[in-house]
Amino acid sequence: MDFQTQITQAATQASIATERVRSMNRVYERNQPASANTVAVLQKLATGNLDNAAELLSGASSALSVASDVNPKVGTVVRSLNAVQSSVGSVLKMATASSNPAIRSSAEAVNSALGDVRTKFNAWAGIKGTPAPSALATSTGAGALFSGLLDGASSATPHLLTLGSDRGDTFHFNLSTAAFDKLRRTTKYKVASQERLNRQEALQAVSQGGETITLSGVVFAAFGAGRSAGSPGMRQLDALRAIGGRMMPVLLTTGYGEVLGRWYLQGVDEEQEALMSDGAPRKQTFSLEFGRYGEDYKNV
Repeated sequence: MDFQTQITQAATQASIATERVRSMNRVYERNQPASANTVAVLQKLATGNLDNAAELLSGASSALSVASDVNPKVGTVVRSLNAVQSSVGSVLKMATASSNPAIRSSAEAVNSALGDVRTKFNAWAGIKGTPAPSALATSTGAGALFSGLLDGASSATPHLLTLGSDRGDTFHFNLSTAAFDKLRRTTKYKVASQERLNRQEALQAVSQGGETITLSGVVFAAFGAGRSAGSPGMRQLDALRAIGGRMMPVLLTTGYGEVLGRWYLQGVDEEQEALMSDGAPRKQTFSLEFGRYGEDYKNV
């Protein structure tokens, strides 16, 4: 596994761990006596994700010594390292607040491995003659991201949204892929009503309802992504269909670093317009629907 792949997968594992720790704390706070088993399962899963992230980062340090050309991928490397740092910071904060030494220990191992790979990456970049951060920011658009890498700070990424899966699938929503111009998030709460004689009905909170996220936008296949039916532009929605077809939850992370948690891609709606003579569309209008995955539910 190459350097970039290990860094990217470490970011995915750390992000999943963040959401699992957050879910673990929510479950525990709602019902402490009855939630012990669920909390234990989530804790085991989260520590597993953190251990995987630490192992991947350690492997990335070794892979860096034989990496031949990281420069064109600096933006991806920087975003992934910043994502790991942001996730681990959140996990450590939650672990401290809930006094969870197991989670904290695993998170600190990730932090240590992250510091090692960051130091080696910076040294490697300098040895190989990578341009100064200011020049790199101008040429690659990395901007504050590269500064964040050098300074140890976490910053936003130049993506609208990032989709990742446990098996390593990654899809970035941005202007060069599927740019959405509207995001709608709906959260429901289950409240049951009971009619009463000569009185107002009584309401009882039953459970937390589901959540959905709907994205809508446009892909212009003829601009920036090629004009042929086999071009990346034409394949963006097919790539999303392939991810949804695996019927596995995916992790959604906003461009400004907020981990939205794990969701199922439930539907891809496409409309093709401005067709060329061979039937290939110049414009693809799309709508995606995601449903929230219950982290404490074992999908059998």
